[in-house]
Amino acid sequence: MTLLAPTEVLETARLVLRRMDASDLDYFIAIHQDPDVARYISGKPRPPAETEKWFQDVQDSYAHASLGPLAVIRKSDGARVGRCGLSDAAIDRAAPPGGLQRAWLFRTHAPADAQIQSLPELGYTFGKAHWGQGYASEAARAVFGYAQAQREFAEIMSVIHPDNGGSLAVAAKFGVRYVGEVDVIGQPYKRFHWPLAALPKVP
Repeated sequence: MTLLAPTEVLETARLVLRRMDASDLDYFIAIHQDPDVARYISGKPRPPAETEKWFQDVQDSYAHASLGPLAVIRKSDGARVGRCGLSDAAIDRAAPPGGLQRAWLFRTHAPADAQIQSLPELGYTFGKAHWGQGYASEAARAVFGYAQAQREFAEIMSVIHPDNGGSLAVAAKFGVRYVGEVDVIGQPYKRFHWPLAALPKVP
């Protein structure tokens, strides 16, 4: 879905969203090593090898699911500012006794014996230098509007670190529905649903 073959990019007033390519890897290595960014996505800075593995997972996801985060480029100067898109995610169909449902942002990471539900995840991560400038809302709006237009999903989810006030505020702008907590990489994250069929078109 992100992006279907006929669509090369998504555009907004200030941004271009496109599939990541090899030229983007160093940028994501850098922002994943920023402690203030990493605390919300992995808990601690990622070593380059870990980001390289993540980057390959993204490329594989484009190939097998036509889903994956997109590089977000600022039109005014061509600078990379972050990423946003729909990931090929999955969740456990049921929580274990006394525990949380598990969620995987790459469906292929789920254990082979897990009883999963595929549920695309709308996520966004931006470099710290570009926080507070409305880029996350602008990019998420573009991805959300594209998903609505394609009508491939009844709903999509977002999983957000409970301390990430900025990302929570972005999601709230779109009227998402809080569902509960899920376990992502061993940490509790808040899970929200974007019910595409019920929400009005995003202008």
